[in-house]
Amino acid sequence: MSSTIEISGRRIGAGAPILLTVETGVTCNGDVDTAKRVIDVAAEAGADAVKFMIIGADHFMSDRSVTYDYQWAGGHNSENMYEMFKGLEFSEREWVQIRDHCVESGLIFYTTVDYIAGVDLAEELGVPAYKLSSWDTANLPLIKRMVHTGKPIQIDTGPTTVGEIDKLLRFMRDHGESDALLMHCSHALSDDGINLRSVPYLRDIFQVPVGYSADSRDQTPDLLAVALGACCLEKRVTLDKSFKGHHHIKALEPAEFREWVASIRRAESMLGADAVIPSAEDLRQREMYFVSLVAEGNIPAGTVIREEMIRCKRPGTGIAPEHAPLIIGREARRDIAHNTLISWSDV
Repeated sequence: MSSTIEISGRRIGAGAPILLTVETGVTCNGDVDTAKRVIDVAAEAGADAVKFMIIGADHFMSDRSVTYDYQWAGGHNSENMYEMFKGLEFSEREWVQIRDHCVESGLIFYTTVDYIAGVDLAEELGVPAYKLSSWDTANLPLIKRMVHTGKPIQIDTGPTTVGEIDKLLRFMRDHGESDALLMHCSHALSDDGINLRSVPYLRDIFQVPVGYSADSRDQTPDLLAVALGACCLEKRVTLDKSFKGHHHIKALEPAEFREWVASIRRAESMLGADAVIPSAEDLRQREMYFVSLVAEGNIPAGTVIREEMIRCKRPGTGIAPEHAPLIIGREARRDIAHNTLISWSDV
């Protein structure tokens, strides 16, 4: 495992720009034109990647009678989960169109895959990386198939414990050479459950890149994740949050997403380096507002300078106060007027 990884030639991790990824696995509504429009939104806003979902309901659902309850802009909705997933599937021909539109837009195209045969399809599409969902972190056959591709795997931690994450990463090391990108992902219903300190914690103990996958429209956790060192942020995007369907109400609309990207990039630029580096403006104001040694009253030439004859006053372009002992006791070589900066040539 490495503290930095590469996806499509893009370095991710310490010292690299934050990878901004659009999550549109559900919010593209299983419609190619909608998917393409979301890609356009991502490109126009300045995102780096778009992550889709290769869904195969026939492969990962055994009970097809399960219903799914969720909120949308119009209130509460309940639908058959199998039918919902079937409506979100794309054909291979449609996937090619979506992939090509991503590439033409200058965006990285990659996918979540929930079943083994889906990895084969993703390989045919030439994805540069995989996403392992929160619900598949114990799906060892799927993980093994992903690892065998040798491509980086983005892992949503979700309900996974630190011990389970450790086992997962060990399993990956034992079965191939895939790099890991951990994504702290919380489905908490209250602020105190989000626990964003997991970002630096996971990075420090596992020595791999760690990002944050948002579960809501709220932007505060995203900004905090930036401050805590997240190397990748994933945000849901929808064309219209009033669409009836899963996740739209949790997604940003195009104008909101543009503002989000600008806000994240601004926050990122404020981070700076692990050092104390006064800005150019700080240094300019330092000269104005620091203090220097000045004459407290007129000091005639030949006078032996005593402590009460000098004061510390602005600006800071003269002799620093710490050097006062080197001035006191010396003889003035010339007349020094009141409130004049004392220079070394004056004594």
